[in-house]
Amino acid sequence: MGKIIGKVIEVKGLSVKARLSELLPPYLISNCKYENAPKINGFLKTKVGLDNIVCQVIGEISEEKNGVVNSHLLELQVKGHLDNGKFIQGLRMLPIVSASVELLDKEDYASIYIDGAENTLEIGYDLFDQNKEIKVNLDNIIPSHIGIFGNTGSGKSNTLVKILHEYEKILDLKKTNRGKFIVFDINNEYSADSICPGVNKKIYHLKTRSNNGDRIPLNVRALTEDNFIVLTNASEKTQVPVIKNAYKKAFGNSDSEIPKEFYLDKVKSILKNSKRQLFFSLRTSLKSYFTGIDLDNFKYHSKQGEFYYSDGSQSYYSNQEFFDYYLNKIDVSLPEYNTLDRFIFELCFAVSQEYDNGVQLDFMTPVISRTNRLINDFKKVFDFSITSNDRNIVFDKKNVCIIQLGNVNKDMKETIPSLVASHIFDSLANEKDKRGEIIQIVNIVVDEAHNILYEEYGQTSAHKNVLDVFEKIVKEGRKFGCFLTVSSQRPSDISQTIISQLHNYFIHKLVNPTDLNKIEKAVAYLDKQSLDFLTVMAPGECIVSGTAFQMPNFLYVNQVDKKYRPNSENVKLSGDNGLFSKQRILEDQDFVHEVKPVFNEEIEEVILNQMNGEHI
Repeated sequence: MGKIIGKVIEVKGLSVKARLSELLPPYLISNCKYENAPKINGFLKTKVGLDNIVCQVIGEISEEKNGVVNSHLLELQVKGHLDNGKFIQGLRMLPIVSASVELLDKEDYASIYIDGAENTLEIGYDLFDQNKEIKVNLDNIIPSHIGIFGNTGSGKSNTLVKILHEYEKILDLKKTNRGKFIVFDINNEYSADSICPGVNKKIYHLKTRSNNGDRIPLNVRALTEDNFIVLTNASEKTQVPVIKNAYKKAFGNSDSEIPKEFYLDKVKSILKNSKRQLFFSLRTSLKSYFTGIDLDNFKYHSKQGEFYYSDGSQSYYSNQEFFDYYLNKIDVSLPEYNTLDRFIFELCFAVSQEYDNGVQLDFMTPVISRTNRLINDFKKVFDFSITSNDRNIVFDKKNVCIIQLGNVNKDMKETIPSLVASHIFDSLANEKDKRGEIIQIVNIVVDEAHNILYEEYGQTSAHKNVLDVFEKIVKEGRKFGCFLTVSSQRPSDISQTIISQLHNYFIHKLVNPTDLNKIEKAVAYLDKQSLDFLTVMAPGECIVSGTAFQMPNFLYVNQVDKKYRPNSENVKLSGDNGLFSKQRILEDQDFVHEVKPVFNEEIEEVILNQMNGEHI
């Protein structure tokens, strides 16, 4: 039983007033332990018969008479009631006047914060009472869509890592592969031991600026014709039919393989009929597959309007018999079916076919160059050699996968998450269809989500497809064991559909009115009083709300160990290891001394070359 501190003197709907028996100090000592006296956002209880009603403190009042304080009042708001050790949110009952008001005991707090769950995630502690540890039911937080929002430096990265770190410890302890999560790391912050020890996770360091980055294993058949249509921004009337035709031939039934003579006859016909523009458009893409069509030999005579073959001493025009001799020396090596090379190969001939049907070439050739760029990027970040559709291959027998996108271009930064997430979602959905039950859950985590999941007027079809993938996950993923976690400093930029469909929210400091308005509209669990606190929160402090929590709670998220933190901490200028520390200044001086002689030699060489009339 909690300590009685006063009684109810007024009940008006949800609003309750209680008079304190005495003015209480900040802390109350009981059995050599201290606890907080009631304060703003703290909890109290009052009895109605055998039932306990839980109220939250929202205000304090002192009543004065003739300049003398003669009583102290608390303004309370009903939040729910306790039933057999469980907290039930709602208004099934209200307090009565003259009922005693008591402090909550340890078991009462446990019923509000921990919910009596067997498996919990340790998050932090009550912002207004550090004695009250806050844990959350594992079943209510992990199989849910989560949003973590806050200005830069507010602690949202630590909150994300805290949740994932505690979850990974449970997975490691239980030795199961039934739970996995994949993080799309926009700024390469989760390398080394971030979140969990490096041996427990698979990291892909992706690069599009070079060919020496890691590659994500993905079955090439996971790429649909719709993917190619969207990613190449193909026009509906002229380019979409070309893409579909090429996809059907490249990834269709290999039993009906087209003989190589078909492609040879096509190229010969292009040269024989002097289709100059078509030949030069296709030659660059096809030169690695054909022999005997080198530009040094087959040339175009603009005045006569036809191709001719030159052997260095003699020229043979397309209307001459000996021209056919050199045409017949052309040969082709067909790329394998079900490969990106075969797709671009078939695309070139699909364009040729449409040109023969009367479609202007200028309308079709741009799709070839866009497809070439797309496939070139694909080959730098994906390994299409595998034939398995198992979504777990990307995890490499680990429960954690980090995909680092800091060194990829903007298009791939959006394309990679959408393709991988779509593949995971589809495989989970198909597996449930076969078995009729969920046998594995995968949490898809998008850090700095405003870089990928933003909404904008006039967005491209490729970006719209990215939003469609993640909106589908947030709307339907729960049924198949696929869940989304987004972290962002600009919730106002993120798709409204995604924001509104999240189950649980961790909201750190936000000051931008647009962001605050977006949160107010999307988070139905938050009241106006809670929103007022968002602009004044310190780093690490946040409001948590959603299906995993009985009511909106104010908490401080515990810092994870330094070795598990992401590489996103604020820069430190002074003190140990600060940028302006004495040790750093000495290191800079050593660096200058090492570089200076080399620098002077380079300048001297440039000056001498200029004096000698050489241009660098």
